[in-house]
Amino acid sequence: MQLIILVVFAALMYALLIVPQQKRMKAQRALLESLHEGDHVLTTSGMYGNIIEFEESIVWLEIAKGVEIKVARDSVQAVIGDETGATDAELTVDDDGDDDSEDHNDSEAPDDSEELEDEA
Repeated sequence: MQLIILVVFAALMYALLIVPQQKRMKAQRALLESLHEGDHVLTTSGMYGNIIEFEESIVWLEIAKGVEIKVARDSVQAVIGDETGATDAELTVDDDGDDDSEDHNDSEAPDDSEELEDEA
């Protein structure tokens, strides 16, 4: 009876811990193998950029116009879109034919000057 419980416990541990990790590793390997020049990617450090060149285990990213960085190929976490940075979800076309792509401008900070004046 104790042997059966031990075997069931080992099978549960394998099913709950090892199998999902293997699936994640397989998906990450497939992602890294599918990278192409021009892909807009996110790295594990949170940097967004366009792939401009590959070396053996190195990827060169352009993170701003004229600014290139060298990162390890394994540090690419996700492909965000093509070289424009647009994903299929962001570029949707209505029935009227208008492009409803969102303009993402994260550089604008909210104006908190009024709050600061009130506190002073």
